[in-house]
Amino acid sequence: MKPPGFAGGLLVSARVSRSENRKPPSHSHLLISPRMTPPPTSVVHQDDLPETEGTYPAPFDGEKLAYYRDLGRACGSKTLGFGVDRLPPGRRTAFTHAHSAEEEFVYVLSGTCHLRTIEPDSEPRETALRAGHAVSFPAGTRIAHTFVNRGDQDCTLLVAGERRPGVDRVFYAEDPEYDAHVAKARPERHWNRHG
Repeated sequence: MKPPGFAGGLLVSARVSRSENRKPPSHSHLLISPRMTPPPTSVVHQDDLPETEGTYPAPFDGEKLAYYRDLGRACGSKTLGFGVDRLPPGRRTAFTHAHSAEEEFVYVLSGTCHLRTIEPDSEPRETALRAGHAVSFPAGTRIAHTFVNRGDQDCTLLVAGERRPGVDRVFYAEDPEYDAHVAKARPERHWNRHG
């Protein structure tokens, strides 16, 4: 039995007889318009965005990284970056890094991968992840991280992080040449992990 006001998948106004002596419920904000309007600029769909292959600038561009769809910038987010990473087998999401002032969050949408972390004065550690795992990286912990796909199928990640330009600094724990490059070329962006 269909509820009153339900007809063929559309919500329609319910008729109420005057003898019931009450006002009909107002559901006008729920009525489906026969004309579809374009979505606001703050609404995007991942399939409408290009997938960009991650890489670092030359001469550090030899390693290919995950593919990324930048949902945050596409829908106009100002202080929160977020998007979808597609991590093919044998790749990592980024150089192993830590942020001084930007918190990050990653949720595994599909597939499997390994979280690779390096805590201060410790050896690298890997944790197996699968769809449904969530990982948080509070800012300032000095715990460097990346995600590595050691399987044979793509892994898809929802990635989010703060944008704090001019405040955040970064270091690269397993990529000393790139870390030295950032320290020299962009010292305002480099985080001295030992200081």
